[in-house]
Amino acid sequence: MNKLKDELLATSLPAWRKKGFFLSIAAISLFPLFIAFYSARPDLAEGLWKTRHLIGIGLVQALAQLALAWYALKNPVPNYVLLSLLTITLMFQVTYGISVILLSLA
Repeated sequence: MNKLKDELLATSLPAWRKKGFFLSIAAISLFPLFIAFYSARPDLAEGLWKTRHLIGIGLVQALAQLALAWYALKNPVPNYVLLSLLTITLMFQVTYGISVILLSLA
């Protein structure tokens, strides 16, 4: 159990892994915007108008996730912070995707 605690509190992560983490968060953050445009594809103007608030929320959330990932890239942070950032990002993707799909089907 102490080994797990030490690994979560460690701040020594190789630079290539931190860059990979940042790039994966960037790709995951932009994915909701792809979902919004894909769901609005049959009638683009009407679909984007229906989901305009969700697109705004997606943009703000993507900027926040990118800012947090940038901070984690440039500063030494514990591994549990990286794990929690990844968990938060994935949970937002799930709720956002469900919301956009349900709203576009309404």
